Amino acid sequence: MRRIFGQPDENDQRALDEVARDENTGRFQLFLVIGFIVSAIVISSLLSSTNRTPGRLSEEEFAPLVDIITLQPETKRIEIIASGAVRSQVAVQLVPQVSGRVHKINPSLRPGGSFAKDDILFHIEAQDYELAVERFKAEVASARTALQLEMAEGEAASREWEAINPGEPVPDLVARRPQSDDRRAALSAARANLADAQLDLDRTAFFLPFNGRVVSSNIDLGQHLSAGQSYGTVYSLESLEVPVPLADRDLRWLQPLDTVDVTVRSSYLGTEQAYKARVSRIAAELDAQTRFATILVSLNMPDETKGSLTTLVPGVFVSVTFLGAELENVFSVPTAAVQENGRLWTIIEGRLKETRPEIIQAGPQITLVRGLLPGSAVLTSSLPGAIEGMAVRTTVGGE
Repeated sequence: MRRIFGQPDENDQRALDEVARDENTGRFQLFLVIGFIVSAIVISSLLSSTNRTPGRLSEEEFAPLVDIITLQPETKRIEIIASGAVRSQVAVQLVPQVSGRVHKINPSLRPGGSFAKDDILFHIEAQDYELAVERFKAEVASARTALQLEMAEGEAASREWEAINPGEPVPDLVARRPQSDDRRAALSAARANLADAQLDLDRTAFFLPFNGRVVSSNIDLGQHLSAGQSYGTVYSLESLEVPVPLADRDLRWLQPLDTVDVTVRSSYLGTEQAYKARVSRIAAELDAQTRFATILVSLNMPDETKGSLTTLVPGVFVSVTFLGAELENVFSVPTAAVQENGRLWTIIEGRLKETRPEIIQAGPQITLVRGLLPGSAVLTSSLPGAIEGMAVRTTVGGE
């Protein structure tokens, strides 16, 4: 077919359309790039023109609220609190000194029973021993009579000698002096036998010379006891003591020992008790593992208070408080306020200042220190990240 001049054919038209589309796409991409650049410029201008630095607030608004305590110097006695277990120094065996059948028994002679000094714990039948006493009394009387007769015969013989041999000394045999000495020795032996028999008779009543408690007893009515055999165990209330381990740094405040006030507190059978005690001695060697010294606290009290010690038994754990030397110009700081390495945070003009006082004694609740100024304000609340110079707001005593 013949193409009419001036009119494009189909292929040419398609080519023109593609060129037009490419031009439109290029324009659109150009507009996007320009728009992105313009937007970036606008946003950058806005950011640069806006002051994002926060205004500086007052220090007081940033200062944390903390608790403090105001300290004043005082005179304090060193207080050391430790613990230990009650023990008896010696366990005393119930050993009768004479044999025989038990005739009477004290109701307290049972495990856990208490008895007083010179209380009779049991009686052994005494008839045999009473008869022995009577027999030896008769022997003493006989020996005394024999001695008197011998001395009378000696005096008679001496007078006859002097009548026959005036002025000459009377020979011993004539005066019967050896015979008299023999009779005198026989009298002494009879008296000794009587005293021994009387002692055995007295020992049929068994008692102990202290206030005590019964740990165990195998004695009952009608039982035959043999002299020298053990039939139970008791301990003396006077022998109760508490071994307390203490470090060397604490021992220096307990010198001299006789000036230290000691209080022992116990909780036994649901009853809280406190007893005055005393430091009796220090053990002769240190503990092999802890290297602590052992302080022996004696619980022996005056007679009028010993009845209360029946609430203590060996094995009971107790708290022991020692009041030692009296110190002047010391400060009582809550132990929780003491930081690592013995530091304290004090507050001066609303800011923290690190202080390192001399620590006299560190206790579970209170630490005694020296080297602070009167009226020092010490931080008592926890403040993580605290640094020297940090501003704080304060309340006193946690208020």
